[in-house]
Order: sequence, then structure tokens, then C-alpha cells
Amino acid sequence: MTAKVLNNILVKPAGPDCNLDCLYCFYKNNPELFPETGRPRMSEFLQEAMIRQIVEPPGGEVSIGWQGSEPTLMGLPFYRKAVELEERFGAGKIVGNGLQTNGLLIDRQWARFFREFRFLIGLSIDGPEHVHDHYRRMRGAGPHGPGLQTEPN
Repeated sequence: MTAKVLNNILVKPAGPDCNLDCLYCFYKNNPELFPETGRPRMSEFLQEAMIRQIVEPPGGEVSIGWQGSEPTLMGLPFYRKAVELEERFGAGKIVGNGLQTNGLLIDRQWARFFREFRFLIGLSIDGPEHVHDHYRRMRGAGPHGPGLQTEPN
């Protein structure tokens, strides 16, 4: 039996951590599976081992999708390191990166990074403003507190 070359992988480096408290969140509705304290995040050791296993095998290209609750909570240095590891272990392999985000932490520095390394970005929204703002709550706002506001008051 020959091993299948992995060419698409979905990674949730921040696990269930998020900077929002959406009313429909899978993690919120299953608290016994994801306790508030002690939530693990991907370590540097695991990041390197995972990327090495993904990009070292021969083959033309590989695609890594970064998501989870909010993957930008890992910080920009985490993704800079990911790209460096992809280049170091990939030996010329084409590696595509995508990231699904709520967009709250995206600033010019993130945008420049995404552009430089050609990340495909998915921005999570919940439809028209009145629907989006109803279901998307800022962490700590409570069930009847303010939703996500798109413009300052």
C-alpha cells in the first residue's frame, strides 16, 4: 500500500479561542468539550513538525487552510514562522496558504504580510448589517449586549 501524498490540510492553531462571542458558536454550545481555561494553542514544536510533514514529501503543491475560532489570535509572528518553515522544508514546492478570519485584528501590517505571501483570505460575515450585528457579539457583551458595530457611535 502506498502512502497518499497530503496536498490539502485544514489547521486550527488557536483551537476554540476567539475574540468574539457569537450566539451560534459551536464552541460556545459545547462548553464541556472546550473549557474556558487551559485551552491549548499550537506550540512552535508542533508547528514545525506539522509543516515539515506537510511540505517535505515530493509532489507539486500543497494548500494549508488556517482557521478555527480566530486564527489571527496566534499573532503575526506565528504566520511569519509558518512561511519560513514552508520555504525551508518545501524545497521549491508550491505552498498556498488561506486564512479564514473575522477580520477584527487585521491591520496594515497583517495586510502587507498577506499580500507579500499571497494568502487567500476569507472574511466571515453573517449577511446584512442587522443580521451580522445581532449574532456577532463582542466577548463579554452578554446575550443582550451590543453586537459587533461596524462604525463608531
